[in-house]
Amino acid sequence: MKKGYLTGASFLGGMVVAGLVTPITALAQESRLALEEVIVTARKREESLQDVAVSVTAITSQLDLASVQSLQDLQNFVPNVVIDQTPANNGATISIRGISFQETDKSLDSPVGVILDGVYLGVTAGQLLNNFDLERIEVLRGPQGTLFGKNTIAGAVNVIRTAPTKEWGVKAKVGAGDFDKQEFQAVVNTPLTESGGLKLYGSSIERDGYFKDNIYGDDIGKVDYQQIGATMAFDISDALNLSFTAERIEDDSDLGAFANFNTTGDLTCLSTLGIPGVTQSDAPPGSGCMDFDDQSDEDHSSQNKPNSSEVTNDYYNLTVNWALGDWNLASITGYVNRDEDFRLEYDASRVEFLYIDAAHDYEQTSQEFRIDGNISDDIHLVAGLYYWDSEWKQSQESFDMWYYFGIGFGPEGGLNPGDVSQLLTGKGDNEAYAAYASVDWAFSENWLLNLGGRYTYEEKTFTGGSPGFTYVPGDFYIVPPGPIRHLDDNWNEFSPRVALQYQMSDDVMLFGSFSNGFKSGGFFARTPDINGLNSYDPEYVDTWELGVKSEWWDNRARFNATAFYSDYSDKQEDVIVANASGEVGTIVTNASDVEMYGLELEFTALLTEKLSLFMNLGLLDSEYSKFDADISGDGVVTDNSGLDLRNAPKTTFGAGLDWVQPVGSGELGAHYNYYWRDDYQTIFQNNPLGEVKSAGFHNASIDYSFLDNYQISVYGRNLSDERYARVVLITPVSNFGQYNEPRNYGVEFIVKF
Repeated sequence: MKKGYLTGASFLGGMVVAGLVTPITALAQESRLALEEVIVTARKREESLQDVAVSVTAITSQLDLASVQSLQDLQNFVPNVVIDQTPANNGATISIRGISFQETDKSLDSPVGVILDGVYLGVTAGQLLNNFDLERIEVLRGPQGTLFGKNTIAGAVNVIRTAPTKEWGVKAKVGAGDFDKQEFQAVVNTPLTESGGLKLYGSSIERDGYFKDNIYGDDIGKVDYQQIGATMAFDISDALNLSFTAERIEDDSDLGAFANFNTTGDLTCLSTLGIPGVTQSDAPPGSGCMDFDDQSDEDHSSQNKPNSSEVTNDYYNLTVNWALGDWNLASITGYVNRDEDFRLEYDASRVEFLYIDAAHDYEQTSQEFRIDGNISDDIHLVAGLYYWDSEWKQSQESFDMWYYFGIGFGPEGGLNPGDVSQLLTGKGDNEAYAAYASVDWAFSENWLLNLGGRYTYEEKTFTGGSPGFTYVPGDFYIVPPGPIRHLDDNWNEFSPRVALQYQMSDDVMLFGSFSNGFKSGGFFARTPDINGLNSYDPEYVDTWELGVKSEWWDNRARFNATAFYSDYSDKQEDVIVANASGEVGTIVTNASDVEMYGLELEFTALLTEKLSLFMNLGLLDSEYSKFDADISGDGVVTDNSGLDLRNAPKTTFGAGLDWVQPVGSGELGAHYNYYWRDDYQTIFQNNPLGEVKSAGFHNASIDYSFLDNYQISVYGRNLSDERYARVVLITPVSNFGQYNEPRNYGVEFIVKF
């Protein structure tokens, strides 16, 4: 093990010992206190967190903190997790144990599954869910294919919203904050019949951008989010109940702003000479972008238009549960329809150098049937059947500034006089069938064996190409279309899982596990040269884990730990390359072998009746152990072994304190959390420009609850104003980055009755 690992482990060990020993006297004096039992559904049935041989973190009460705003804030509380926003369509870049995804293209699947009320969300767009009206979020680390199936090779984020109460009740929040933030969110519960209830909910969040545009002086990066939905729940009988959810989200938020990271030799800088409206004094030879794009930094951008988007997302969920004696039957039917229109300026300069207009239409249908129950006193079974179908179509118009010079990139690559735009279109279908089973066998008083497996059959089809659309200033015409290709393939795989757990005592459980993960291959649609359409192979992983789950001092403290090793083969990687003619595009290739190992530690304690503490530490070592491929676009295969994975910091650390104190007729609360992560890469080739430096983030809130129904909170996020940019490298055309949110404050008022 590396020296850094030993140092980190020793550091956390010291903190844990200190955290345990220091309050021991107080703990003994207040033995009446105990941590609340956490119930999770990490294995598709309700179980205590401490009884599950899975590396899972459950987020519950933290979701009510004013400083916790969306799914992105989960990283504060979970080791070896990094969450950012993709630079398009407001999607989520979720990294679990160094395995991540930052593509917007619908033809490539994410390795992390986000499941909302039992329905897997098939695209990353829209996954940065706001935290209002959530009961619990479970973050499962490592392959979860046996029970959660499709594309959970790195892990899963299981989001559970509150159910209708079947009683009258209201929870509403009004908030305001920096950058003219205004939000209103509400949940209304009302009975329909003696055995049925209705939950109505809605959200409206608006905020100005935190970037200032240097050209027009406007704010860019605004938020404009609207949500409305309803859930009906009925008890048909004592044994049969159902719920139905219908929801629409309209998100017209800008996609943030890009800061210019170009250098003197980049085309974005050099090609500004002679452009109408741009004088030589604006960009003298050799000046580079610092002079040309004055004040393009973490708070300013020189891009000439906002990165705008219009997204509509419809979500439907029908869940039926039927109790048959000791057995439970469940049916979960899901449907999602998502339309996206967005514009991205890829150069972050004051001229129209390179941008795209894209339109994505996506719909998915899923059906799961599940049964669980006791075969005998010692054997429990969870089994199910699963069906999935998704269809998508997308188009992308790419524009470049070469029209100022009368030349441009043609639809088949290479230079063609007058071509200034290219249209890429594609559509695809993904159909999958699966059967799974998981058996728990308590073969002795203290030992339990889990055996599970999932068989998956998946097929994909793709049709796409370039119609040859071109545009010239003052003229419009169509060049002969390029070829259209029709491709299809299928894969099948059995993914097993074995786990053994030993109940050492009432409060200590040890476990070891092996699990296999699988992600199907496919065809990457966003390929300018349709004749060279990029196909990619399936991805596989084997993961071994050793862990402990324990509670101490009359359940006043909880300590869980997991050590893991993962071996990936044929890992799918999206890489931006420039071909011999200078055309820049994205390819997907398979890395032969990726190895990673690490450690995850979590500690929670009730220090006193009024004060609680949490800490977590994640240690990770990940690299490509074997990867021979052309990742530069020059046709030369190179040995890329030793490259670090993207979005994979070697260390993550989180800690926090929660304090409550009766004051008058109410209760005063103070909450603080700190999140630190090591530096990490954002560019596949490990270009130094894309290295995100290590940083720590402080968040805090103070709330006062009074008259049993009211609460007012003030909060501050990123209090130390740490700034970092996730850089995208498109050499030689353009290099740009997107900065995180600056320090911001706000106030919230909540009423419940």
